[in-house]
Amino acid sequence: MFALSACLCRNFMGGYGIASAAGEAVYELNPVTVTANRYEKRDVEVPASTQIISHEQLERTGQVNLQKALAFTEGTVYQQMGPGGVGLSTMTSKIIMRGMEDGTLVLVNGTPINWRGKYNLEDLPIANIDRVEIVRGGGSILYGSQATGGVINVITKDKPSNEVHAGLGNYGQQNYGATVAADKVGVSYNYNKWGDVGIVSDYDGMGNHFKGSEKNDFLITYKASDNVNFLYNHDDSWNRWEYTFVYGKPALNGKVRYNRLYSRTKDFVQMNFKDGQGLSGHAFYLRDTQSGEGKEFLSSSGGKPDRNRTDTKDTMSSFGYDVQKVWEQKNQKWLLGTSLIRETWKSQNFVKIEEYNKKDNFVPGDVYKRYARNVFSIFGQWDKALNEKNQLTVSARETWTTGADEGRNYDNFSGQIQYTHKIDKDQSVYASVGQSFVMPSFSNMYSTGGSNRIIGDPNLKPQKGMHYEAGWKKEDGKALYKVALFSSRIKDDLSFVKEKRDLGHGKEDVWLLSNADTKNKGIEASVTVNENNGLSWHYGISYSDPYKKNSSSSTTVKKQYWDRMYGRWQMNGGLTYQKDKWTASLNGTYLCARVMTPSREHSYPTKPYFLTSMNVQYAPSATDTISLSIDNLLDRKDNLSHTSSYYYSTPINYMVSYSHKF
Repeated sequence: MFALSACLCRNFMGGYGIASAAGEAVYELNPVTVTANRYEKRDVEVPASTQIISHEQLERTGQVNLQKALAFTEGTVYQQMGPGGVGLSTMTSKIIMRGMEDGTLVLVNGTPINWRGKYNLEDLPIANIDRVEIVRGGGSILYGSQATGGVINVITKDKPSNEVHAGLGNYGQQNYGATVAADKVGVSYNYNKWGDVGIVSDYDGMGNHFKGSEKNDFLITYKASDNVNFLYNHDDSWNRWEYTFVYGKPALNGKVRYNRLYSRTKDFVQMNFKDGQGLSGHAFYLRDTQSGEGKEFLSSSGGKPDRNRTDTKDTMSSFGYDVQKVWEQKNQKWLLGTSLIRETWKSQNFVKIEEYNKKDNFVPGDVYKRYARNVFSIFGQWDKALNEKNQLTVSARETWTTGADEGRNYDNFSGQIQYTHKIDKDQSVYASVGQSFVMPSFSNMYSTGGSNRIIGDPNLKPQKGMHYEAGWKKEDGKALYKVALFSSRIKDDLSFVKEKRDLGHGKEDVWLLSNADTKNKGIEASVTVNENNGLSWHYGISYSDPYKKNSSSSTTVKKQYWDRMYGRWQMNGGLTYQKDKWTASLNGTYLCARVMTPSREHSYPTKPYFLTSMNVQYAPSATDTISLSIDNLLDRKDNLSHTSSYYYSTPINYMVSYSHKF
């Protein structure tokens, strides 16, 4: 279930591109990627749809965290719940690739951070990121469960620079940070805050009032030698919401139905190693805790408060290793690896009761569950040059679990064949056929309602898929062109079905986990250009047509027909101009032919969304930078959801920042 070692991930910033104020490249030509094959390879020779985003490119979006920055990448559907990309409850704002709602596998230096299908990219500050590598399409052969839509590998800075920065903006925005590096040790701290933004979503007559959020991120890196390095990351965050009656019941409009405080704490430890002879790997420990608590609950009709409101706390912990060995022979390369992860999930519900002294107390409720399992994998790849023009790549992975509760263990074998034809040294075409799989998570199987009203199913089947892709890549010394055609079919995709159930305070909507089938096909095209006069730009256009059909017999509400999802057409682009001490960037993404897809009703059209951002920087010296970032330039109220709830883009907002390097 793991991916590449971070020690393979070096900063290849020398390619083409305009120079920033610090003299660093903004875009790369002839970049090298390691994520697609688990070892270094020129992007133009990789038989997959790939994208490499440098730290400077991320900064040019004007965003402070990765979730918001990736909204402008090609061929992805962006879903946001709160300002700054914040999630709601145990849900997460998403980056959806190729129509696969929960098919994005996120890695940090090769270690997967998904749990419950969530990854919370808004908790990753751009200040700590060296580069991001994206591989679209099924990636389960080399990376394991979850990668049905694609893989996002976040590569942190090996040795951060000495720097302090501070920013202030409207809606109570604050952003502060400092990085200190000396010899082998680097220490970084980043703080981000949002204030009251007002009603940001509505559903079933109720509006979600975003009251504020706060994030703290602390990172330590230690380079023990050229072959061994360590990383420790601590992150904690909270966000507060009030659920308010907004329409449909005039006597209740403006009245708070209930309020919730959601908090999250994460600790991540990683050790990476290599021996210089093809052996590399990493070991890690991850602990992630999410909790939700509230003070009052009214029934949907506005009845009196129910004191049996449930508060929750979920803790996921995992540890393991991923080791691989690469052998090179004449005209061929072999890779063999193995990984182990120990997963543990603990779910606690707390019932709030009113004692005679009228003070609220927390007592353990009926729900306290702990589950664990071991996930083993063996994977391999054979990369063979058939002749000067043609390359064949064959990959396979076997994954199985042991020690699962109630004997619910899974095993899966997946394979992939890829073919590359070099038209010349800077141009190639490729074709790929591969499989993917997703194992149900503990929360998918055992969630019992609580404050998030999600109910799992222990009988869920593993998700399996087939993926087909053909593409063309070319670089001409000035521009990089890419085109990819793809088709995918997923069987027993994990999906949500909405029903009405009585959880102790009247009938409420709950979401049941079930299996569904998903299919999609489409085309993606992009071009990245450096004009060598201070101007660089990129543009992408994609078409896809995703559908879903319920396949589970365990629910009473089923869609036994193919129903459309998301949008068909997407266009995105970015423009950067640098002259003397000034740098300006403009980014945008437009998604149209969209639909909303409720779990029970047929999909229906919804308006396009158009996300925009601008960032202007002025560098009065080599060590100082002043910047102005503006998000949602057109002040649009776009719906950024595709289900039955509406989550709106944050109104136009800005931040003025200052950074100093020393």
